[in-house]
Amino acid sequence: MQIIKLLNERIDNLLEEHAKIKLEKIALEQKISELIDENDKLERNNQDMILKIDSTLTLVKANTK
Repeated sequence: MQIIKLLNERIDNLLEEHAKIKLEKIALEQKISELIDENDKLERNNQDMILKIDSTLTLVKANTK
């Protein structure tokens, strides 16, 4: 009888640990999604900046000719 009680306690502990890990996984997936969104935003900003620099250089070259 004690073996069954001990096994049930271990199973309960494992289920609790599994639930905690599952929640942590969800939180990490959300953080990854946020970081991906932030990275995409930074990439767009970089592309915009490169286009502005390129157009400025083009204007400078056109004005010096």
